[in-house]
Amino acid sequence: MSVLAHDPVLHSASLPGVSGPVLVACDGAPVSSEALFNAGRLAQRAFGGPLQVLGICEPTPGVAAGMDVLPVPADLDEARRTSMVEDVRRTISISAAGDPTWPVDVQLGSPSRLLAAAAMHRHASVIVMGIGRHNPLDRLFGTETTLATLRESRVPVLAVGPDFPMQPIHAVVGLDFSTASVEAARLAARLVAPNGQLTLVHVRPRFEHPSVDWQAWDADYGRSLPPSFEQVRARLDPPDGVIVETVTVRGDPAASLLSFAQQAQCDLIAVGTQRHSFLERLVVGSVATRVLRTARCGVLAVPSA
Repeated sequence: MSVLAHDPVLHSASLPGVSGPVLVACDGAPVSSEALFNAGRLAQRAFGGPLQVLGICEPTPGVAAGMDVLPVPADLDEARRTSMVEDVRRTISISAAGDPTWPVDVQLGSPSRLLAAAAMHRHASVIVMGIGRHNPLDRLFGTETTLATLRESRVPVLAVGPDFPMQPIHAVVGLDFSTASVEAARLAARLVAPNGQLTLVHVRPRFEHPSVDWQAWDADYGRSLPPSFEQVRARLDPPDGVIVETVTVRGDPAASLLSFAQQAQCDLIAVGTQRHSFLERLVVGSVATRVLRTARCGVLAVPSA
């Protein structure tokens, strides 16, 4: 089904002066709904724009019959879609963080593709969704919905688990000074609670060599960091009282960032994402992928332009 179907609010974000909507992905299951809806409200306060709820109902696969595949009756999937609409509305109505006036839309198709396409078409400011499953087979085939959405999306994704707080007290940003990581820092600063803490963490290369050339390059690299940090700090607009700190560590980017975040007991990790080929993702994976799969807190992933 087209992403344009069943979508009465698609163009609300296109009006002049109206901020892009916060798109909350919900399948109607009550599990973690409080954290999900609270995260949606948090994003709405931080970024502005209306909150919209979108559910994706995957089509029923055809049944193999010998050499043929029997098609699924069209009314079956439509009935499942209608049922999900009711489930989502019910979950919203019974959730303390829900609001029955939120517009609800459920579409048939691939969750990651439709979520990413809807977010882009609506000019959404962020997609809010559950942190996703952590099944080894999901990882192997890339079918974890949250990760798949992150790879497809052109807008930020805020992924939260059931323990995500109403507002993060401490957010850690993986900062490599790319445009995406700087934007991740800027958005994370708006999510942190007043009087909270934002820590910008830069991971320096772990490769070391005794040559004079390496030592000279490494020294120059170190001297470039303070002014680079200050340039980023100047672009942030955190709530009053938020403490912004900078930290530099050495090692593997994802492992070092996760280790620091765990020790700091932060509520949110923010990272910029870079686009990789399928083979690169399969063999080494991106920092954002490893963080999303391993983090014990919420993750804000901001794609490169």
